[in-house]
Amino acid sequence: MAARHLAILKTIPYDSFKLAGGSEPAADGLIGHNRGGYRSPAFQRDAARLLISGAAYGDKKSIDDAFRGIDVVFSHQDASGHFGGDKTPSGVAFWLCELNQALLVLEESEAGAAYHAHVLELIPKIHRAAIWLALPKNQERLKTGDARTPNRLFFDALAYGTSGLLCKDESLTRLGRSFVESAQRLYRAEDGVFLEKGGHDSSYQAVSGWLLQVWVLFFPDPTLETVADKAALWVVDRIRSDGSVDASGNTRSGLGKEIWQGKAKEVNYREVLRCILYYAARKGDLHAMAAAGRLEVWLRQKT
Repeated sequence: MAARHLAILKTIPYDSFKLAGGSEPAADGLIGHNRGGYRSPAFQRDAARLLISGAAYGDKKSIDDAFRGIDVVFSHQDASGHFGGDKTPSGVAFWLCELNQALLVLEESEAGAAYHAHVLELIPKIHRAAIWLALPKNQERLKTGDARTPNRLFFDALAYGTSGLLCKDESLTRLGRSFVESAQRLYRAEDGVFLEKGGHDSSYQAVSGWLLQVWVLFFPDPTLETVADKAALWVVDRIRSDGSVDASGNTRSGLGKEIWQGKAKEVNYREVLRCILYYAARKGDLHAMAAAGRLEVWLRQKT
């Protein structure tokens, strides 16, 4: 169902989607926290985000820049399928989740034919990585380590599920569905919240809401779509009148409760915007469009 995903993206204004998306890699292909030295495939995700926006809007420069960032990850892949750097399965799951959805959208786009040979070269390498990720010990590490963080379970689900689509391996898709089911156990139906470490978090809720929307675009399911809509609407309602994101009561971000890379975790405003843009585009929801507009203005002023 990548065509459906592409159709949704085409209705989102390009400048808005790029604001919520990836940045360009350096000349050596490294991006984000990998700049200055490769550390993890997860830190290259901006390249995948740049690819999906370039594919959706026919921006050849963005696609070419994105592949520079993508190819450097595969240059680190070893015989087992891992991409080097940190040896955790989470790094591979984060990478495959975003890379695969971008490649699937690219294949459906007008630009797809020009890059088809490149994508075909990557597919067996992606399959090797997905098979490594599906090893029982790695499944267990993800299920145990991500048990209280549904946003990570959705990354895991899409890593497996979209690998299954790209590589035509139904066993991977089935495994992805099992991780969606695990995330569902952390869903609070009365308000649409996916519980992060026992409570709500406006930043991580946006990630869960966005990724579940992506899942139902690739794997249609009316029940899950209803859940995705309610989760995204909860995020919409956290956008204040000035465009900022309400972080009150957050369990993980915005209040100094977690430290990552030596700093307190902040709300990821771009991912909040991404979640709302997907929802507004999918549903034609004017309330969500207005919230996205306020957040976009606030974010541009902040940066």
